[in-house]
Amino acid sequence: MARPSYQTFASSTPAGLGEFKSQDRVDSLPKHSRQDKSVKRKQDGRPSDADYFLLKVAAFISAIGVLCVLTYTVIGQRASSRPEYKENINGTSFLDHEKPISAFTGKKFLKHNIPFIDIPDSVIQDVYYYRWTSIQRNLRYIRPGTGYMCTEFVQPVGYAKAFGSIDAAAGHQIDESRWLRDTFYGDDYIQLYTRGPADALQYTQWILDAMSRRAMVTGDSDFLAAQLDDMVRVWHEWDQVYDDAAGLYYYQPVWDAQELSLPGFVADPNGTDWTLRKDGPLTYRPSHNAYMVANARAISRAANLARDGFREVQFSKLADDLEKAMYERMWAPEQQFFMDIIRPNNPNLTRLTGREQVGLFPYRFGIGLNESYAQPAVDSMFDPQGFLAPYGPTTLEIRDPWFMAVRPDDYCCYWNGMSWPYSTGHTLKSLAAIYHTGTTNLTAEQYHQYLQTYARTQQKDGHPYVAESHYPFLDGWSADGWNHSEHYDHSTNNDDVITGLFGIIPQQGDSLKISPIIPENWTYFALENLPYHGHMVTVLYDEYGSRYNVGSGLTVFVNGVEVHNGANKSASVPIPPPALPADALVNIAANPTGPGQYPSAEATYTNSGDFQYKAIDGVLFYDSIPDNRWTNYGSPNLNDTLTITFARPRKVSSVTLAIFSDVGRGGGVDVPARIEIHGSDGLLATVGDSSSLSPNDRNEVSFDEVETQFIAVNMYRKSSELWVGICELEVWTPAVAGPTYHAVDAYLTGQKTSVMFDHTSTATAKGAVVGGVMSDSNVAFSGIVSSGGETSLTLTYSNAGNSTVDLSVEVNQVPQTSLSLLPSQNKYVDTTATVTLATGKNYISLRGGSDYADVRLETLGVL
Repeated sequence: MARPSYQTFASSTPAGLGEFKSQDRVDSLPKHSRQDKSVKRKQDGRPSDADYFLLKVAAFISAIGVLCVLTYTVIGQRASSRPEYKENINGTSFLDHEKPISAFTGKKFLKHNIPFIDIPDSVIQDVYYYRWTSIQRNLRYIRPGTGYMCTEFVQPVGYAKAFGSIDAAAGHQIDESRWLRDTFYGDDYIQLYTRGPADALQYTQWILDAMSRRAMVTGDSDFLAAQLDDMVRVWHEWDQVYDDAAGLYYYQPVWDAQELSLPGFVADPNGTDWTLRKDGPLTYRPSHNAYMVANARAISRAANLARDGFREVQFSKLADDLEKAMYERMWAPEQQFFMDIIRPNNPNLTRLTGREQVGLFPYRFGIGLNESYAQPAVDSMFDPQGFLAPYGPTTLEIRDPWFMAVRPDDYCCYWNGMSWPYSTGHTLKSLAAIYHTGTTNLTAEQYHQYLQTYARTQQKDGHPYVAESHYPFLDGWSADGWNHSEHYDHSTNNDDVITGLFGIIPQQGDSLKISPIIPENWTYFALENLPYHGHMVTVLYDEYGSRYNVGSGLTVFVNGVEVHNGANKSASVPIPPPALPADALVNIAANPTGPGQYPSAEATYTNSGDFQYKAIDGVLFYDSIPDNRWTNYGSPNLNDTLTITFARPRKVSSVTLAIFSDVGRGGGVDVPARIEIHGSDGLLATVGDSSSLSPNDRNEVSFDEVETQFIAVNMYRKSSELWVGICELEVWTPAVAGPTYHAVDAYLTGQKTSVMFDHTSTATAKGAVVGGVMSDSNVAFSGIVSSGGETSLTLTYSNAGNSTVDLSVEVNQVPQTSLSLLPSQNKYVDTTATVTLATGKNYISLRGGSDYADVRLETLGVL
């Protein structure tokens, strides 16, 4: 779709485009066609006429080849870049790091971040590598200071919460991503729930437990301890669904992430109330209550690290009491299983008689691991009338009257028989926990059987693949919506391979326990460059010593140095003290909201099926479907420009382009023949050699640091039959260190809350401030780093009204105080308040405003 408000840069014609007619070339630079904007060019934060003139001059100069007087270009990665893809990782190189990922896009991320494996089971191994691409697709960058999160669906869904977050599988996502080398993915995501706006009460969850166990992988105990108050707050959000008399928590199964499950069918046996059947009645569930036991123990551990003895004991007792109630109320001696209990009209708390897969979840959290509880669970998992199925395990026992092997209608989500990876991830962890106790007859071969069944389930068209749910007896996905369910991030797989199959058992101290669950007939296995406590760990088992050539038995390397060799497959090895990463850079180009907020995105031409804002939405994957990109496919121009405009001038020294190419799939988009990067002062860098660009991967273009209001990326097509595309444009810079934070950098919500340009403000070059501050406004600052304790806030504002306007101040989602904005007669003045900040990164939200007075916010000082 043509954008008449933009035209393209003029420059020389790349080879293959000579047949373009002169009228197809557009020789002037981008200008807006809307009349209401044209008279405000110098005040609206977009490139001014002078900017355009400079860009045209730079483009002309580049066309005649005089580039050396302007800058230099580097394609690659800087040492401080984020994401960082350095090859020097102090690890080992026994395995092939190229071939296992050769079929995937985003190879730089994979090669830098993932542990590599070598096992005799090619099905499990292939799915392992594929599942890292599922995580990669679902990592979304939100805002500077907020950072990354994990999405569940690659395309947003209407019921998602802040920034597309859904807490149902957040525990799985934290478990899976903890093995990525870059720790900021997990740090950011956790704090979105503990301190940020994500909703930890939407679905049942075990986020606190997952973050506690993750700290044993990263070795960053201080990060966990600093979250103690936030963890307690999240815990108490669940008080409203706690039953003191029963000693248990209750929730509708739909909000336990399992609609159309057994309680709904029991409550509505005749199918007369679809909502009741689908959502289910309020139910005490083994899953939910096990999560709360685990979350309480996580808080107790965090309290221990924070030297808070009172809360350590308090939450340990809460966990013990809840676990005791689970045994007393939910364990059914006649069924030898943890059972659901419907709450309404059930004063005696009579248990259901059907055995559901949620009854297997408690074991992974350390509940029921002695023989009398664990052996019946194992028996049910390997019973063909229980949960065992060719593409199982099933979510309800096969023998149950309400079991369904196929969906009876078009509704997506049945949890009364379908095989859900979400539940399989829990079940595999329960199997591993039971195996390590040694109290049952469970064998390593049986564990491998379950893991291999899971891998065989995760297939489509002969390739590894994961969607929502799978038929238990048919080789097909029962919930796999087009442009919706692809690469569904709702479960673990690789965490189960690492902690289950390879037996990596993280420890709090400076050690690592290795206790694999490996079939007896396996003569080798390898796990290479596993990040652990900031170090690279490689585990090799070679029965005969001929595969890896480091000797027979188990050999362990830490940071490339051999630290253990022994005949046994198990070991405990010492690990150096944790090596924590340096502060990460932030991506100032990210805009999770789209049009109406900054940074803005405009293009000289955008294909009707694409969108320029998808190039800065923080979502990065390279698929044709699902789609997330900007392309100029169909453009008549030999070159087109994608321009990102900031709310205020920013200092930058690089631009990262995730370049889209589908020519290998029969499409018409490929890497550009030439790229020019422009800023406010002209041409910044040129890439003239397309062979230096990586298709479907990140490409960093570096230059001398400049201050610029915008970044314009001008891209030339290789031929008349090929176009160009960007999946994501990123600009990584050091985080704002304070003490002054610009309001225009905050995340803005509210019907009229937006960036505006006020010539009376001197805080930025063009007077960028936040206006439209009304009763529904929220100006949310994130990434405010503090050492903790009382802090003074100074807000610089303008209040054109005649009365005082009060803004509520929330710190990490907790109201603390208010700021009073006295009338200021259109002048910018200060108001102050005192708040208490937590150690580490803080969220500070200013809520409210005036529906009558013109209130504008300039800066927030944090001293």
